[in-house]
Amino acid sequence: MAAVSELGRDASGGAEALFMAVMLAPESLPYDFALSVEGAPHNPSLINPAASFFAATATLEPLVVRGLVVTDPDALTYRVVPGVRDTLRASLDKAATLDWAGRAVYGLNLVLPDAEPANWPAVKGLMPHILACRQLVVQEGLRTPAANRVLHQAGFSLHAQGRHGEAAELLDLALTVDVDIKGPAHPDIAADLEGLGMVLWAAGDLRRAEAVFARCLALQREIFTEDNPVAAPILNALAVVRQGLGRLDQAEADFLECLRVLVKAHGEGHPSVASCLGNLALLHEAAGGPAKALPLAERALEINQAVLGETHPEVAADLTTVALLCDALGEAARAEDCFRRSLAVRERAFGPDHPETAQALCNLALFLDGAGRIDEAVERYEQGLGAYEATLGPGHPLMEPALDKYLALLERVGGRPRSDRMRSLAEAALRRVVEGAGGDGR
Repeated sequence: MAAVSELGRDASGGAEALFMAVMLAPESLPYDFALSVEGAPHNPSLINPAASFFAATATLEPLVVRGLVVTDPDALTYRVVPGVRDTLRASLDKAATLDWAGRAVYGLNLVLPDAEPANWPAVKGLMPHILACRQLVVQEGLRTPAANRVLHQAGFSLHAQGRHGEAAELLDLALTVDVDIKGPAHPDIAADLEGLGMVLWAAGDLRRAEAVFARCLALQREIFTEDNPVAAPILNALAVVRQGLGRLDQAEADFLECLRVLVKAHGEGHPSVASCLGNLALLHEAAGGPAKALPLAERALEINQAVLGETHPEVAADLTTVALLCDALGEAARAEDCFRRSLAVRERAFGPDHPETAQALCNLALFLDGAGRIDEAVERYEQGLGAYEATLGPGHPLMEPALDKYLALLERVGGRPRSDRMRSLAEAALRRVVEGAGGDGR
């Protein structure tokens, strides 16, 4: 404590960097965090990198010589010595703790990048401090815009990594902070609810997703103009979630309301109208009404072809929907034509080794299998699985349904994979089945 008192007299910037750091996790912090002290530039990333390095070194040097922190010049990080951290935390009363917590999270916010997939390595490195921010919000009652952004961006970064449950926890807490700062009837709260609902939906928590989307829709209707198109994505999401919950009548009502709002805002021929029509068609298909669904899917296809062009990926999706419905209605020739056209669009848009192309190949293979054209079905399955593997690697969950159908086809006809590549995929899939059943994998 004597060293810290001396530091406060001789190097106030270093003292601030120290007290801010002790509020977060024990793990290392980037040098830029030490530049986030009061009075420093609000965006350290705008500093010339060389200047940034020397400024951080000058800030941290008084801490290093007093044995308060250790640095890693190669990694450009520093961390507080454990005993120092515990002593300083214990010396702070509740008011001082909250004050330094706010400053620390402000600094963390400045060094935390936006929730873009390319930024995940940096976010991952800061995750211990993000979780420390969560604790400060929960235990110390920290409520600042910086805390909201840290939790919000970290939540969507986790969501992009498929860690939806962890993401929802942080976004839920970010929502609490935002409500306490702005009140419950602010447009930003509606946006927060929409984001949280999407993550819960991705996590498979449909009941909570439904409740969040319904709350979002009610708030939108309270604060926005009547029939505002901002409500359309929420109506669509509610419909899809309620369809997943088996409440098909409610889902249809939501889709129809979404369609009404979109047509009023954009007219009959807008791509958003086509998207809603396509989803409504899939609902009728799920309810066992392909004859009712087909005209809707055809209208969606017609709109997107007119607005987006014949080779747009949305057109490929519409062609697939029409193909599935034609197949269900016994229109085999038209179904095959639409499956092949969808494949051609995706090959042109994405190339031969892309998950979208792989899916189109496997859709065509499933149709050919049902039509009894086994050799061609096997060929298309192997092309599709090869495309999945080339892009995603073997064993990716996205390829499992197609791989299962491929193996079932081979078993039914007594066939074997035609290439070493497919054989290894098949053996790996069978091994997972055995291990999942408690076998030894041999």
